[in-house]
Amino acid sequence: MKELRVNYEQEADFLPNGKGLNLIVSAQQSADQITAKCRNVKVEDLWSLTSFFGYSTQTFVLAVSLLDRFLAMTRVQPRYLSCVSLSCLHMAARVTEEECNLTPTDELIRIGQCRFTVSDLCRMEKIVTEKLRFQSKAVTALTFLQLYHQITLTHATYR
Repeated sequence: MKELRVNYEQEADFLPNGKGLNLIVSAQQSADQITAKCRNVKVEDLWSLTSFFGYSTQTFVLAVSLLDRFLAMTRVQPRYLSCVSLSCLHMAARVTEEECNLTPTDELIRIGQCRFTVSDLCRMEKIVTEKLRFQSKAVTALTFLQLYHQITLTHATYR
């Protein structure tokens, strides 16, 4: 329960900006704005890549959290969305996956069918890291689900 309280207090630091998310939701299809549909397509791509590379659900959830926070904070042109989303996945994988399970960056770009270079991805990761003041232990929805599951198991075992 103590861990649940601590995470609850930290949660606000890891939530996307509400105003920024509203701009994405209300955006109309255009060449210079990210719409909710564009964002959802990228989240589906992240899920596919997560599954393909055998990454954990935690990696996927952290990548989506980073993506949403970044999109809510920064105006991103649609042509850079693939680079942003893949960099979020790469950052999340480096935090949550074993070193031996990490996919090489060039392979990630190739399988993700993206048209940018490894240096582009590294630059984007640096931008995302700086904007979000990236911390490796982010509180996500999965954090709370895991805590609730532990609490339920503890109470079920106790009874």
